[in-house]
Amino acid sequence: MNEQQAFEPARGFDLFSIPELTERSRYECEKRIRARCQNAYLGSDIALCRVLGRYKMFVDTNDRDMSPHLMFDGFWEFWVTEAVCELVKPGMVVADIGANHGYFSLLMAELVGPEGFVHAFEPNARLAKLVTQSLAVNGFGERSEVNTVALAGEDRVPMALVIPPQQESKAYLEPWEGELSEHAALVQTRRLDSEERWSQIELAKVDVEGAEELLWAGARGLLDSGTLKTVLLEFTAARYSDPAAFLDRLAAPGFTILRIDHVAGIVPTTHEELLARSPMEDVMLALRR
Repeated sequence: MNEQQAFEPARGFDLFSIPELTERSRYECEKRIRARCQNAYLGSDIALCRVLGRYKMFVDTNDRDMSPHLMFDGFWEFWVTEAVCELVKPGMVVADIGANHGYFSLLMAELVGPEGFVHAFEPNARLAKLVTQSLAVNGFGERSEVNTVALAGEDRVPMALVIPPQQESKAYLEPWEGELSEHAALVQTRRLDSEERWSQIELAKVDVEGAEELLWAGARGLLDSGTLKTVLLEFTAARYSDPAAFLDRLAAPGFTILRIDHVAGIVPTTHEELLARSPMEDVMLALRR
């Protein structure tokens, strides 16, 4: 399937155009995207739905966290969606780390264009398979790769990926001690700087449910080389033993730390402002240098 075939709309049906995200109000965009929602159950707890009024996407119907929003609204975290559209440019090499169902992987794959590339990382093998299928059915297979690994600070260490029932997007890593619980899978860790094919990543979106410090330690090569210039990272102070020290480590390679506001978009912030928030609040940071 070529890209033209992948985006050939049915007669009388116009797809949502991604540039509209910057040309229209958020209210109008959400309205237009919802109007284009479609979904069909395929069996085996998998559905095919249309997201962002444009992409065909496979989702796990057992998931009660993200899938309902994708199937009936057609979008997820619109303020982050807008930020990704603002920051990702044609020709970029980017990463979606903690890809989950692949919503941002699809958006990034269109934004980078045929000259760019998307590296998606999702340690949950079931979700990684769905991401691969979604990228392929939209004609993005040749400009993307899905890696079924958990990124961390040490290479090739077995860890347990705990997958809460009906909340696969909340999966998290914990040490493996020789046994696995009913809702856990054994995964291998990799450092982000351990593979040559990942060495050109210049923008990364990171949502790894508490493994942010591990990921940052394993990205040292990209940080020291200056290749990785922009990072969107979900920061939740309660997950870290010393959140202030972690903010210092995030800034140390020369990053300015910004915050993605739900209404105003990418805005300035300070360490003090971030640490004054509820430690349980998920804050999406935008690190730029």
